[in-house]
Amino acid sequence: MDTTALKRSRHLPAPAPLTIADMAPEILLRLPPDDPAYLVRAALVCKPWRRLLTGQAFLGRYRAFHRTPPMLGFVLNLKEHFNGMARFFPTSSFRPSAPDYAGMDVLDARHGRVLLQTTRGQRLVVWDPVTNREWKIPDVPVYALGFNAAVVCAAAGCDHLDCHGGPFRVAFVGSDDRGMAFACTFSSEAGAWSQRIKIAEPAFVNARPGVLVGNTVYFTCDPYINFKIVGYNIVAQKLTVIWPPSQHEYYSCTVIVKAEDGTLGFAGVQNARLYLWSMKANPDGDAKWAQRRVIQHKTMLRTRGLANPPEVVGFADGLGLIFVRTGNTVFSMDLKSGHVSKVYTCRSRNYDVVVVPYMSFHTPGHAVGRLPSP
Repeated sequence: MDTTALKRSRHLPAPAPLTIADMAPEILLRLPPDDPAYLVRAALVCKPWRRLLTGQAFLGRYRAFHRTPPMLGFVLNLKEHFNGMARFFPTSSFRPSAPDYAGMDVLDARHGRVLLQTTRGQRLVVWDPVTNREWKIPDVPVYALGFNAAVVCAAAGCDHLDCHGGPFRVAFVGSDDRGMAFACTFSSEAGAWSQRIKIAEPAFVNARPGVLVGNTVYFTCDPYINFKIVGYNIVAQKLTVIWPPSQHEYYSCTVIVKAEDGTLGFAGVQNARLYLWSMKANPDGDAKWAQRRVIQHKTMLRTRGLANPPEVVGFADGLGLIFVRTGNTVFSMDLKSGHVSKVYTCRSRNYDVVVVPYMSFHTPGHAVGRLPSP
């Protein structure tokens, strides 16, 4: 052993002990994102913490550490008023400054934004509940018998963990006067709709929330002719039609989802069981539905005494949450743990309930102008 090196090491100064200031960033980094009040309160402790928690370096680490944006709440269409109303129901400490939108229905929520439409007509509004900004979308250049739409972030290189204020697109899929499917896209950067594309396929698109898989938004259609799914590739500007699993003929008991492997998924209830499917590609290039899981849960899917079977009414992408309505109660179920929670009790007029989850980070950086001085 080198005795000279040993003697030198004995004379080296001992490392300075860690202080609260050194450990604070690591502690604050682990505060749960699904309760934003923790971060807001921490920002009020002192000026150094406030500078830390509102700085882009820390917020970038915070989002990367937790990865999946938390569900801050969900939006429902209420029929308690003459013109209807879209209302934000918080599931965390986050509260939007204007939770109610009278005369509006919710269509979609994604990448920090909510897409609303007027209950009368086809006017669309994009709303950011965190910043409370609104964007009114110009009228679609063609009349649609029925339609649906989705909002997606259009910022180049965005990881979609904390989308607020950047460019976006609205993907619109409708049925023309002959019942054929068509689609177009609104760009917030261009301020205009793209050219319409069409497909010679009868498809009466409904207003149930769509699912984004890659560059394609998928919507379901009412089973007037046949129950089907329409896919709209926003980048390639292409429409496709997919048939749901043949076992699920009860349209009201199903919803399209994003599967665990990132492909298009499907969830349906039959005989008090929840069936989960995903698209599986064959060696010849074709795709078909593959059954992934079958879940039975007496609390969530009990059918005794109900005039109608349970309905799958929503899905939270990235969190693995399925929302199911039984009678006048809506439950959420964690597909990994099986944990079931009651999230909403329907009023007598809310017959057609669709849960649209809102997922986003809400950090002190978004509310820096409204925070009092520490």
